[in-house]
Amino acid sequence: MSNPEPVAAPAQRRITNCHAHTFTHEHSPDRFVPWPVGPLIEFGPFRRTFIALAHRFSNKNRGTVERYAEIVETSYAIGQAGVFEKLRGSYPDGTRFVVLPMDMTLMNAGHVRKSIDEQHEELAELRDKLPDLVIPFAAVDPRHGEAVVTKTIALLEGKRFRGIKLYPPTGYHPNDPVLWPLYAYAEEHGVPVLTHCSRPASVQYRGEPTPEMRRNPSGGDPFPDGRFDLLTRFTDPDAYRPILERYPELRLCLAHFGGAGDWNSYLKHPWDAETDNSKTKSWLAKILDMIRSGRYPNLWTDIAYTLFADDEYAYLLKVLLSDERILARTLYGSDFYVVESAMLEERRRAVHVRAVLGEDVFWLIAETNPAAFLGEPLQRSTEAGEEEESPKFPPQV
Repeated sequence: MSNPEPVAAPAQRRITNCHAHTFTHEHSPDRFVPWPVGPLIEFGPFRRTFIALAHRFSNKNRGTVERYAEIVETSYAIGQAGVFEKLRGSYPDGTRFVVLPMDMTLMNAGHVRKSIDEQHEELAELRDKLPDLVIPFAAVDPRHGEAVVTKTIALLEGKRFRGIKLYPPTGYHPNDPVLWPLYAYAEEHGVPVLTHCSRPASVQYRGEPTPEMRRNPSGGDPFPDGRFDLLTRFTDPDAYRPILERYPELRLCLAHFGGAGDWNSYLKHPWDAETDNSKTKSWLAKILDMIRSGRYPNLWTDIAYTLFADDEYAYLLKVLLSDERILARTLYGSDFYVVESAMLEERRRAVHVRAVLGEDVFWLIAETNPAAFLGEPLQRSTEAGEEEESPKFPPQV
């Protein structure tokens, strides 16, 4: 009897983490960490002693001091390549990562040693070394002026960057007219845009807002808010409604799904949907409403930071993803390393999310949906050994 023909093993499935960072202390303002801790951390012996003591005396629940120490330790890794090695070790071989640079040049927190242009160049070099694992996005701040449009398009076309990253809490409105040509370009060419969408935290504009920041991009009327409320206005999901109305085919991800604080608010504080105003409504609820409405068919969200902040939120996510409209527009991401965790914690929480959601749902948000968001075909071997290809563009909600 002849031996049966060998059956080819199915292609290995591949996770895509759609939200991760590799920037280092050289890309952060020199007053990002307040005095006197900031200057002391710059001093190598103090930094190493601080990190060693934090690890030695931390309790089994991994206290805040140890988590902060791990952020410091990671940020002082040898370049973005060093940070990336810490990240990739927490996931199965072959996992891909959307790497999001951070432009903190104009957040009024001091001098940045390496410019955003240098950060982009380093990221391009990292992608060239690991082309199957690193998916670079370009950080954009409209306060750099119209030149940022030319530079960003050059990164997308010449350096093969895959998307655009916005971070309005550093001091700009997402509807700034400087960004309109980029939104138009992204819409026309299918370039995904990912923007920070949780309330301002550690990375935010410091000091008194400028007159330009207080001017409403739509009409020019002044914003009356104080600094924190102004930055919150810049980041609110409602700020993106006019953008999505103006650019209806724009593929936009409101990252963090509203943020951990708003997930907690969603669980703790019921409201009357008929009377509740937009200022008090949970941002999680706002994003859910925007996706479910069907008015914004290319609107996405991700679970970065939020699902890594509290294990309880994974159970709420599982319930939310029972709605097929929400499931079809949710992306897996972790926000490494600013989620106040390093290698072991990253792996532990990633496994927790996967276990709670179950394999079918997990692979939808970690493989199928990322391919659609990035505008690429998803090819996977079926049991019969045939290639199955997903639609290049995401289906309509």
